[in-house]
Amino acid sequence: MLGLVCALAFSVLCPGAAATADEAAWGAVATPLRIVNLNPFQLLYGVPGSLGARVMTPGSSEVIASMDLASHLVEASSGVERVLIDGETHRQGLALRHGFGEGWEYLFEVSALSHRAGRLDGFIETWHDVFHLPQGNRDRTPHDRLALVYANGGRTYYDIGESVSSLGDISLGVGYAVPHWPLLNDGLAIRGSVKLPTGDESALAGSGGYSASLWAETSGALPGSTDSRSWLYSASLGALAGEAPSGLSDLGGRFIAFGHLGVTWRPLNHLSLTVQLDAHSSPYGASDVAPLADPGVMIGLGGALRLNEQATLEIAVTEDDGLHRGAPDIGLHAAIRWRP
Repeated sequence: MLGLVCALAFSVLCPGAAATADEAAWGAVATPLRIVNLNPFQLLYGVPGSLGARVMTPGSSEVIASMDLASHLVEASSGVERVLIDGETHRQGLALRHGFGEGWEYLFEVSALSHRAGRLDGFIETWHDVFHLPQGNRDRTPHDRLALVYANGGRTYYDIGESVSSLGDISLGVGYAVPHWPLLNDGLAIRGSVKLPTGDESALAGSGGYSASLWAETSGALPGSTDSRSWLYSASLGALAGEAPSGLSDLGGRFIAFGHLGVTWRPLNHLSLTVQLDAHSSPYGASDVAPLADPGVMIGLGGALRLNEQATLEIAVTEDDGLHRGAPDIGLHAAIRWRP
């Protein structure tokens, strides 16, 4: 909600014209980083990634091939609950966007997930030492271990100690560009998606149930940058309704609120740099352990490099906010966006 409020305020403060479809300058409309919370338990609900305030023009397409990696080390317990998340989660995604009709696009996305031993533990410890960041017990925990455990009331629901891989949940979605958006920014896109239960729940690659999401996205130029469009913002706000995985059905709720707020700087015609905050509420309101009960909050630092007229490379590093435990403490994101 904070992101959308800021976006609306920027729109009112910026007295320039909205970005138009014939603007040829690459990056003149903000493209959010499409980062994902890879907490193995919160990932199951399928909170969608941002796509931006613009939909594809009729007959045009975009293919997004992405790779996300997160390193975990968090353990928490209460009187009856215990959770341990140690290792790495890898996600490979392939998404297709295609414009049709007037102001419509559809989205098809498939992913593959794997949970593996933490081979980056030594590198991450060095990274934290160089930048004087807290280790979070990494220097006192065995390296190269995979342990995904959740127990409650003396019963263990998940205990994964060896690498697992599976197809993830498939998503189908549509986007619609609101035709007469009154604010002076880049417009408003209303998006919806449905997640299908194609992933293996026992491998923490799917929830075993359906979910549906509805959200709005907008963007524009920051005050003082309406002509050059060298400083841009993007924001989104939405809600998800879904089913909890069977192993966590006593804890899981049905609704999640989510959104993002990003600021992009375009120092060069072919380069943009972005700082982005993504957040979603926790689906496990009945839990007493932070990795499940806390919201997922991620800070993304990255950017996009235009390789040629058709391809763009997107790279980012993500960190949690240091206050909540619902997202991995460090992650990597890379994607190629190709428009044939």
